[in-house]
Amino acid sequence: MVTTIQSVERAARILVFVAENPRVQGAQIAERFDLKGPTAHHLLTTLVQEGLLRKDATRRFELGASSERIADGVLQHLRPPAELRTALVELAQRTGESCYLTAWRGDQIRVIAVVEGEHAVRVSGLVVGFSDDIHARVGARVLLAYADDDLRNWVLAGYQYAALTPQTLRSRSELDAELNRIRSSGVAHDREELRTGVYSISAPVLLEGAVRAALSLTAPVERFDRNHEGYVSALRHCASLPEAESAD
Repeated sequence: MVTTIQSVERAARILVFVAENPRVQGAQIAERFDLKGPTAHHLLTTLVQEGLLRKDATRRFELGASSERIADGVLQHLRPPAELRTALVELAQRTGESCYLTAWRGDQIRVIAVVEGEHAVRVSGLVVGFSDDIHARVGARVLLAYADDDLRNWVLAGYQYAALTPQTLRSRSELDAELNRIRSSGVAHDREELRTGVYSISAPVLLEGAVRAALSLTAPVERFDRNHEGYVSALRHCASLPEAESAD
């Protein structure tokens, strides 16, 4: 029989619960784990003191900086499933360009793998773990397009649409229109919206009937224009999408 420490067990379960339910109230945590008020208070206070949780101005709890460091440690050792890795490598080999896998990690959309082709140009900032600029990254837009409404609205609530280039989307209405186009065509396009001089395309990858990741390709504008049809065809093939014309 395995011996456990009840307080540690409770704290661990609270951390997982908060990770899955950000900005939850203390009363909800106490109710969820059938804790008396003082017990819940002491547990939450200790977790806040240790930096594993933080309490915002409305007295709701979310993961703290120490939890984020744990998550980053996990992320460094994260490996995508073999099917996703195979698709990524094949796309880079077929096109010779920089290719990326993007996936949900909690309520963030992160780059989870990168492969450079033989004549690839690396886009500044797009490294494993990158989670910013979701309005401008094609992989992030694919995942937003196929996310459920509650998750999408949660992630975009109060989001700031930074003008990264003159072509960057500047509002929720512009982004929503783009997400509709992605759902219609099955392919997302970035025409110098993330970085000037760079075009990107991305498509969803389904495993067991669900969108598990976005597969993306990035190339300099001139090379992308010369090879547009071939790149889209390769992307659809590697993401196992049916061949179809992409919408502009």
